Amino acid sequence: MPAVKTTDKNFAIKTTYVVYASPEKVFEALTDPGIISSWGGGLAIVENKIDGKFELFDGWVKGEVKEYDPGKELSYTWKPEEWAKKVSPSLVNYKFKVHPAGTEVILEHTGLPSQEETDKHTSGWMDFIFEPLNEYFTS
Repeated sequence: MPAVKTTDKNFAIKTTYVVYASPEKVFEALTDPGIISSWGGGLAIVENKIDGKFELFDGWVKGEVKEYDPGKELSYTWKPEEWAKKVSPSLVNYKFKVHPAGTEVILEHTGLPSQEETDKHTSGWMDFIFEPLNEYFTS
């Protein structure tokens, strides 16, 4: 999963991943708090509307929904609890495309505060989001 440094102060992750379910099912698994708890562990809050509240992993990350187009696109701000107050939230954007094996998820995570956070989140997307999603859909 390549991480791309976009400017000296703006770091980003851009990648694609195939999830073994339809775009509608993948979208639902990323926005339904009960399903998120099944694959991600911990409590989740997702208010399924623009400017709605967003929290994952028992509140470890918090944000606000920015784009909500079921089965097509999802976007929200992202700020883990350990980031300093002065650090602005980053932005997560998913686009969902039909793929022969299910759904190609195009992820862009922009506005990360440092190369260290970019590196941590690069592996985190695989370990805590995409792989658990596929386990959820294939178990």
